[in-house]
Amino acid sequence: MRARVLRVLDVGGLPRVFWWVWVSTLVARTGAFVAPFLSYYLTRSLGHSAAFAGFVAALNAVGAAVSAVVGGVLADRVGRRVTLLGALVASSVTLVALGSVHSVALIAGLAFLAGLANNATRPAIGAIIADVVPPADRGRAYALNYWAINLGFAIAMVAAGAVASHSYLLLFVGDAVANLACAGVVFLKVPETRPVVRVSGFDGDSEGDGADRGGHTAERTGSLIDVLRDRVFLGFLGAVLVGAIMYSQSATVQPIMMGADGLGPGAYGAVAALNGILIGVLQLPLTTWMRRYSDGSVLATSSLLMGVGFAVPLLVSTLGHPMGVYTASVAVWTLAEIGTTPPQMALGAELAPAHLRGRYQGMNTLVWSMAGIVGPLLGGWALSAVGKAAVPWASLVLGVAGAPAWLLIGRRAAARIAVLRAEEARVGSGSVGRVTAVSVPVTADTVPEPVQC
Repeated sequence: MRARVLRVLDVGGLPRVFWWVWVSTLVARTGAFVAPFLSYYLTRSLGHSAAFAGFVAALNAVGAAVSAVVGGVLADRVGRRVTLLGALVASSVTLVALGSVHSVALIAGLAFLAGLANNATRPAIGAIIADVVPPADRGRAYALNYWAINLGFAIAMVAAGAVASHSYLLLFVGDAVANLACAGVVFLKVPETRPVVRVSGFDGDSEGDGADRGGHTAERTGSLIDVLRDRVFLGFLGAVLVGAIMYSQSATVQPIMMGADGLGPGAYGAVAALNGILIGVLQLPLTTWMRRYSDGSVLATSSLLMGVGFAVPLLVSTLGHPMGVYTASVAVWTLAEIGTTPPQMALGAELAPAHLRGRYQGMNTLVWSMAGIVGPLLGGWALSAVGKAAVPWASLVLGVAGAPAWLLIGRRAAARIAVLRAEEARVGSGSVGRVTAVSVPVTADTVPEPVQC
């Protein structure tokens, strides 16, 4: 019976280290109290204006965007484990401080630092999963981790209301404790997984070049410039950005549209809960079903569904019954979310050379942070300047245009991944903590530069 359940849910055969990362993610997200309630705390408890609350939220998002890049670089330079532990501890400290101060300047500064610390964990976690999970299983590993994120968030939302009714400070303390508990799991159960890829034949002796003192190998290094020169990955990031901007409307424009169509906060809460319920129920079985198709096909179909889902509210004027229409909208774009996020995570990891996984994950995280800033601005402007129908129509056009784009990206990515897998197989760089060497003569043209940002 147990084996049958494992087969249906597709959770068997993954490395033990991955499951400890999964547990740490669930623990951290179960206590993620502050972010959803920060604006409410600032306006209702401290009495600040909505404008100031928006400014603080923007600073937090800017900090998250900066840390996406910094966290990725640190994950490659000093290691995934050290970066993750440092970010979790720093996040705990800044959260408690943020909940304890009342000065406008301190709140703003600590909100930026909280975003900086919290988001630095994401590139490290993404790189660890890519390090320890074989290529064939990475898609379902990222899906399982995404499921843990959503499950933890759902639990946090239920608990946060009860906690806030007693004390807002407890929200910050509870979030900090969850981060420390996550750090404890990582410290005790997650080893350093950063692969060290070495090339042989080097005779140089300059300090900091990665050569061993025997004069025969040099550690393969790289920089963000290498990531920005990867045209296939840049095309991938562009498509991710467009989809993420569309998705950001779910928490910004769509609630406003629901209010304009006569639905109150209770209705919005109900359809928002539907999103979490569908992910909790459908994420794992749909991930198993999607494995029979290519990433490009899944992402192309999901792009279409995303566009259609956000366009469904256009039917309110024709059909009436706004609650039913918005429920259908959420159901459709939630299916698109299930088919988008884990495959994108997996594809982004597959496109990364082993020695640059942290940086690639960081750039992927940065794109989502940028969408969280740009999406609400664009959506709000379109809603005010053009009208209520602007965003649904734009989403439909972008969703349809994204389908052929993802098919093209999928084909190009498949060719690139085949080359990278052949190299990984040759040097064995996927093993946890393993120092490896590839027998490629090193000349003056191939000697790696010292690690840079």
